[in-house]
Amino acid sequence: MKNITVLIAEANLLIRRGLYALLVAQEGIEVVGEAESASELLSLAQELHPDVITIDCTSLEKFCVQDVVALKQTTPQSNILAVTTDAEKPTVLEALKSGVSSYLLKECGEQELVNAVRATAKGEKFMCNKVLEVILADSASPEPVPEVLNLSPREIEIVQLIADGKSTVEIAETLFLSHHTINSHRKNILRKLQIKSPAELIVKALDLGIVKLH
Repeated sequence: MKNITVLIAEANLLIRRGLYALLVAQEGIEVVGEAESASELLSLAQELHPDVITIDCTSLEKFCVQDVVALKQTTPQSNILAVTTDAEKPTVLEALKSGVSSYLLKECGEQELVNAVRATAKGEKFMCNKVLEVILADSASPEPVPEVLNLSPREIEIVQLIADGKSTVEIAETLFLSHHTINSHRKNILRKLQIKSPAELIVKALDLGIVKLH
């Protein structure tokens, strides 16, 4: 199986070398380059065409969301994973709108980093738990639009409850349904939306407007 190729964009030497050390130790992941400036990043991305580009797009001194926009225009086949310290909701949403596929905080653990790289390489969205908590804070539910999503009103209601952080048990109690019924609905929702994980479900719900952020 082909290795996942990764280009690391990080201005801080210690963090950049730390990311490199963590990733090269993983089977099936190959770090093909490192960039410490925006110009170097764009040049390497065009030359190497990596599967995943990790970038601290909130550092401002070296990288920003405009670099993400440029990457999506010049190397659209590369998926972008933001690895940053900024978990403010406006920053996260701006990064996602600019073309970032996944968003991870530098304080997250090694396994979350590896999972994020593997998911991002497959074109999936990944966010660490702390980022999900931030972007879902104070979320509100709009009117359901099942005719667009091919989801039933009940399924949309369940998506909204998942986005509110409810567990299967809590959803079952709220809707007066069995745990088995809720699990069946969850499986159908994932199938209809062509996604694989609850985290990706939440991102999809945000994209489609089932859940709105304020």
